[in-house]
Amino acid sequence: MTVVIKAKGILFDMDGTLVDTTACVEQAWRTVAREYGVDTTELLKNIHGRSGLDTLKTYFPPECHTPEFLRSYESQIVEQTEGVNAVPGALNILRSLRPEKWAVVTAASSMWAQKRLTQAGLPLPKHLVSADTVKRNKPHPEGYLAGANHLGFGAEHTVVFEDAVSEVLAGRAANATVIALTTSTPHKELVKAGAHYVLKDYQGVTVVDRGDHITIEFEI
Repeated sequence: MTVVIKAKGILFDMDGTLVDTTACVEQAWRTVAREYGVDTTELLKNIHGRSGLDTLKTYFPPECHTPEFLRSYESQIVEQTEGVNAVPGALNILRSLRPEKWAVVTAASSMWAQKRLTQAGLPLPKHLVSADTVKRNKPHPEGYLAGANHLGFGAEHTVVFEDAVSEVLAGRAANATVIALTTSTPHKELVKAGAHYVLKDYQGVTVVDRGDHITIEFEI
């Protein structure tokens, strides 16, 4: 069945949605977890779609709970680029859109997002909402509401592309149409979280910027 969605703008998550960093990120968390004696079983199940600081506060000892620790940790691993690639089809999607028609909304820091997008060969967004710029991270909808506001629309007029449960919940709470990718999370979990559509990646997705609106077309 062919699906055609009409929207005024698109809001993209970054890790796992525009840039496939899953293997790289998980290995980095394994490394720091070993250093602090943290069990990786639950950790790796819950790192996607949440801010680094939230992860540290949830699973690591108190000395790791500061923005300074997070910045130090990120600065050490952000130059590790093995396994960092654009999600298939992402570059073509972004090239088809005018800069004012899309934004990145990520639980990562601004530094991390800009570095990873550049490393993956993707354009930097005109509008970036990051963990540095919101008070409440996903699954709270604040980031998506801010992203839509930057574009000049209500979030109900946007499409959100995501890859994790907390991010799907955030998109739904913002009243956006949510398309989830299975880059880091199983299909059934994304459906259970409320994604309107679930795809493998952007291959087979056609996005056309028609001036006053955007159309997104794909097969399900």
